Amino acid sequence: RPAPGLVIFVNDINDHPPVFGQSVYRVNISEDVPLGSYVRGLSATDRDSGLNANLKYSIVSGNELGWFRISEHSGRLDRETASQVVLNISARDQGVQPKLSYAQLVVTILDVNDNKPRFGQPEGYQVSLAENSPSGTELLVLSATDGDLGDNGTVRFSLQEAEPALAAVGKLSTISQLDREEQSHFSLQVLATDLGSPPLSSIARVNVTILDVNDNSPVFYPVQYFAHIQENEPAGTYVTTVSATDPDLGPNGTVKYSISAGDTSRFQVHGQTGVITTKIALDREEKTAYQLQIVATDGGHLQSQNQAIVTITVLDTQDNPPVFSQGTYSFVVFENVALGYHVGTVYASTMDLNTNISYLITTGDQRGMFAINRATGQITTASIIDREEQAFYQLKVVARGGAITGDAVVNITVKDLNDNSPHFVHVVESVNVVENWKAGHTIFQAKALDPDEGVNGVVLYSLKQNPKGLFSINEQTGAISLTGPLDINAGSYQVEILASDMGVPQLSSNFILTVSVHDVNDNPPVFDQLSYEVTILESEPVNSRFFKVQASDKDSGVNGEIAYSIIEGNAGDAFGIFPDGQLYIKSELDRELQERYVLLVVASDRAVEPLNATVNVTVILEDVNDNRPLFNSTTYVFYFEEEQRGGSYVGKINAVDKDFGPNGEVRYSFEHMQPDFELNTVTGEIRSTHQFDREALMRQRGAAVFSLTVIATDQGLPKPLKDQATVQIYMKDINDNAPKFLKDLYQATISELAANLTQVLRVSASDVDEGVNGLIHYSVIKGNEENQFAIDSSTGQVTLVGKLDHEATASYSLVIQAVDSGAVSLSSTCMLSIDVLDENDNSPSFPKSTLLVDVLENMRVGELVSSVTATDSDSGDNADLHYSITGTNNHGTFSISPNTGSIFLAKKLDFETQSLYKLNITAKDQGRPPRSSTMSVVIHVRDFNDNPPHFPPGDIFKSIVENVPVGSSVISVTAQDPDADINGQLTYAIIQQMPRGNHFRIDEVRGTIFTNAEIDREFANLFELTVKATDQAVPVESRRFALKNVTILVTDQNDNVPVFVSQNALAADPSVVIGSILTTIIAASPRGSEAQVEYYIVSVRCDDRSLGRLFTIGRHTGVIQTAAILDREQGARLYLVDVYAIEKSSVLPRTQRAEVKVYSVIISLSFYSFEIPGL
Repeated sequence: RPAPGLVIFVNDINDHPPVFGQSVYRVNISEDVPLGSYVRGLSATDRDSGLNANLKYSIVSGNELGWFRISEHSGRLDRETASQVVLNISARDQGVQPKLSYAQLVVTILDVNDNKPRFGQPEGYQVSLAENSPSGTELLVLSATDGDLGDNGTVRFSLQEAEPALAAVGKLSTISQLDREEQSHFSLQVLATDLGSPPLSSIARVNVTILDVNDNSPVFYPVQYFAHIQENEPAGTYVTTVSATDPDLGPNGTVKYSISAGDTSRFQVHGQTGVITTKIALDREEKTAYQLQIVATDGGHLQSQNQAIVTITVLDTQDNPPVFSQGTYSFVVFENVALGYHVGTVYASTMDLNTNISYLITTGDQRGMFAINRATGQITTASIIDREEQAFYQLKVVARGGAITGDAVVNITVKDLNDNSPHFVHVVESVNVVENWKAGHTIFQAKALDPDEGVNGVVLYSLKQNPKGLFSINEQTGAISLTGPLDINAGSYQVEILASDMGVPQLSSNFILTVSVHDVNDNPPVFDQLSYEVTILESEPVNSRFFKVQASDKDSGVNGEIAYSIIEGNAGDAFGIFPDGQLYIKSELDRELQERYVLLVVASDRAVEPLNATVNVTVILEDVNDNRPLFNSTTYVFYFEEEQRGGSYVGKINAVDKDFGPNGEVRYSFEHMQPDFELNTVTGEIRSTHQFDREALMRQRGAAVFSLTVIATDQGLPKPLKDQATVQIYMKDINDNAPKFLKDLYQATISELAANLTQVLRVSASDVDEGVNGLIHYSVIKGNEENQFAIDSSTGQVTLVGKLDHEATASYSLVIQAVDSGAVSLSSTCMLSIDVLDENDNSPSFPKSTLLVDVLENMRVGELVSSVTATDSDSGDNADLHYSITGTNNHGTFSISPNTGSIFLAKKLDFETQSLYKLNITAKDQGRPPRSSTMSVVIHVRDFNDNPPHFPPGDIFKSIVENVPVGSSVISVTAQDPDADINGQLTYAIIQQMPRGNHFRIDEVRGTIFTNAEIDREFANLFELTVKATDQAVPVESRRFALKNVTILVTDQNDNVPVFVSQNALAADPSVVIGSILTTIIAASPRGSEAQVEYYIVSVRCDDRSLGRLFTIGRHTGVIQTAAILDREQGARLYLVDVYAIEKSSVLPRTQRAEVKVYSVIISLSFYSFEIPGL
């Protein structure tokens, strides 16, 4: 038996960077190469293997213009944008930590003539120039730029309408003096052409506006005017109209007329219209003819060089003007007749004897083409007549006999002579034709013009020079067509075209037509083979050029230039083709994905209407061992039931290799030797080698799972490839273990006040089995007959679900069972003992919620008001009650015994201050926490007549007029009593009147005093009443009363009252004693000192309140004294004292009032004065 061998595989690490063959590569390309053209190939090598040597290329910088692309696995250029591009190329391997190398590719762009010259203002130029500018005046300098190099960028300028004359500088100037009246605007096209081959050009339009200069004087035509007017016509009569023209613009061409010579007292001319009218009526006996000279002036103050002569004849009814033999004459003359040629004769006559008639042409011949004999009327030519300039003339001829004139119209028609040859627009023309155009194809339209008339202007065309008879021309239309095919090799033909008129003699002209023959795209490209087939390794690197197709095209020029492209069969864009037909690998190949490609390659020429050909290129990929075996899963998981015998089937692994032949044959093995399992190297089946016990594995290994590594290896040469996977084998459990509680007995306590869903205790059991065999469910099987508790079947949590009462049930004993979920379940039990704890769960209770109590206002302090009592069903401290007043408005008026609940009066009651008390009495036990209850005690205070009525302070004075009606209201006297009900209900009565009598009565309810008898001032001018206010308390002997003096003065309407002459304010020391004299009041009677005045204080007020008797006044002396001590503690105070002065008179009683202001330091007095008769 051979000794075992050890095979060691060394795995590559990415420790070599890619290396380029050169650090800098250089290449030159033309800027007009087609898109997709091959530029340069760069290659790098990497000494690593596998992905570490799989290189990818990319352009990392320098390609900002986007002109180049590079195969990852391997816009049109514009040299004017960049003449050289430096590309930084990177090569990166595909290792886990890839490495990179860099190289530079310097691409130099060669110039082609691909840019037209560009004007600085391509939209055009606007120039203005005065018409009198001298020849050679510069208009502007045009500039154009061309981004190309050398001759391609050298620009020359020319006028497109003129003969070709190239100028290096675009200076545009005049070559002659301009006349705006002949042409006011020029539109020039300037051509900018480069010197490239072929040259490129662009056009700019220059619009030249000629500015007007006042260089033309007004010109009269006609110069002589003849007019006649009847005598005695009124002023303003129309005579004639003169006319002058000025071709200038604006004010320079605006003409104004004026009379420069002649009788301006009789005639006037309108400055704008030239109308001549009379100023006064004309008298023929005074003068028979007038002559005026009219001058025309433009806005630039230039005057007409020749003035208009206006001859005006005054007619009467006896005048006979000359009369022509015809109103209109018509003559015919041929053009080009000699000077002095007789055209015709006009004749006029007059009835007046001995009158000589003279003739004159006045209008219709501004250029002076004709002359007339003044004596005979014969018209002759004065210049060469050209019908092409003017074919008809209408002359006005005037015959003058003395001062009187007549006129006639002469029409002259100019007959044509054949004096103009046909004229071609251009001397030389060229046309492009294609070689395959058929006979009869029209290639050009010749056009000649002859200004002559009739047959003299009819043009016929013929060919004077017709190379090889290849051309024909339509005699009438000038259309040139082919008579046969043209030869491309001839290049071009010169055809001479003759245009002749039909006049006598016949005139003609000719021009040369250059016919350029161009190739027709009549040959498609042709491949050199009908199809191609090529075999390459699938491992060929990207960018490798592996085959070239070749096609040819017999056409010339762009018609024979060929471009190649792949249009079908290029799945995954695997291949590319350069414009020269070179095929290359564009992306990585993989035979396992596709082993054969049939590419359809098309070759197209570059004609306007291109022709193309196609060919099939079959590319066959040859296999290399480039695919390792691949497991269909990186991790296999198998479940194997314990206790099975050895050799039992566990599972099967599988790997696939995409390669072909031995490269794709797979063998399996364990990475490490396995005593517990065996692996079939061909099929991948895994079997056990012995019987397993899952519980034993858990105790020995801590887990009942095996983790194995398997290897799949192909049979490729020279180096096999491999893959690996992980196999997880889990031992399946059987239910052979019952659940087991941690304890056999659990104990717990809970308060009888515990809320519903309170958690009591959690029991726990474990089962060493796995899965459902170890899944435990809990239940209470005994001791929960009252359903006070529930248990979570999953967690074992015991929860209170009922209401506990310690007095009813003090403890519970629950039997709890744990059952697993195996097919044949196993179980075990435990005991849970629960003790219910007693709590203070009863609150004190009052027999009723509200207690009503009545007490008298004069109740003594400390006297019992009422008692409250509460009960508590608890015992001990939980039933020990204490009372308190917790919420009340009594202000400390009441107190309560905390132990007995007795309520006592703590402060004296006053019904008038507060008549109702609401007390909240709380009874609280001594439990922890304590509980309490509250009831309301409502105490009504019954009134006691302890307040007498009281009037407002101060005496009451009221004056009334004598003889008021009996029953008149005098004054209302009201008193207040703060007692309630009948104790505060008052009645009023007059208990005394001085002088005695029954003159007044009082409303006993309202206190209003009325007159009860006639009031007579002679009986008494002053009444003093004593009013008594009495409450209605019961018994009668408990009633209380108050008295008030009311003084009623009886007055009349007399206005002369006493006048106070003393001060009305004084300051008093607040420390003065009672009886101190403050001031003396003096009131003077208007009747002198014999009248006696008496004084009274009627009220004293302070801070808008009436006060008592603070001051007294001497009735006859007016001396004011203090009657009480002044209170300075309140601060400075103002006392207002109303004083009445009454004058005693038996005839006219009078009164006056005054006010005295008194502070603690100031007294203010108010004075009232009266006159009372009989006093």
